[in-house]
Amino acid sequence: MIGVISGDIIKSQKIPKQQYDAMLYQLEQSLRAISNKSTLWNIYRGDAFQLQVNQGEQLIKTAILIYLHLKSAGYEVRQSMALGQIDNPRSDIKTATGSAYTLSGQGLDKITNQRFAFNITEQSIDESFSLNLIFVDTLLSKITKAQANALYVYLTQKNNNHAALAKELNTSRENVTKLLNLANYQLIERFITYAEQVIKNIIKGIA
Repeated sequence: MIGVISGDIIKSQKIPKQQYDAMLYQLEQSLRAISNKSTLWNIYRGDAFQLQVNQGEQLIKTAILIYLHLKSAGYEVRQSMALGQIDNPRSDIKTATGSAYTLSGQGLDKITNQRFAFNITEQSIDESFSLNLIFVDTLLSKITKAQANALYVYLTQKNNNHAALAKELNTSRENVTKLLNLANYQLIERFITYAEQVIKNIIKGIA
């Protein structure tokens, strides 16, 4: 099973024309920053994107990192995650097909006020997992750009003690700690670990 994320920038139609290119550039930079050898991505319809995550257990963390990277630049994004099959793998994912792509796209069409949605092919989602995702969705929607940036760096740096992060962010250790606490970094990190294990168990149960 693979993971697919379909997403778009919230209220992009309200972005002034002179700032639209900057938004597209930031979206591309964010996807490049998150991507690695196990991900493929494509931007379409201007403000929308799809990203294929070959390591399904990384699906939640990838979506959270995309959200934080864009939020730190001042953009809100909504993302529909799906775990499923890929029937027709392609290097250009615009032409790829499979249940993961179908579910992800359908999920994005149904999103209303959430930042994150999650679906699994031919399965219902455990209620506790869904509830935890809603809590994380609410927490992340309330953080500031500075808090999002600090949390993104915390989650992506190998040495993420607060002193090292202070150097990376060019601020004081005390400010890093304050930003991370306001971003509920320990809860977010615990949820990512929990989500990875849940998805691993799902994949193992289907295999």
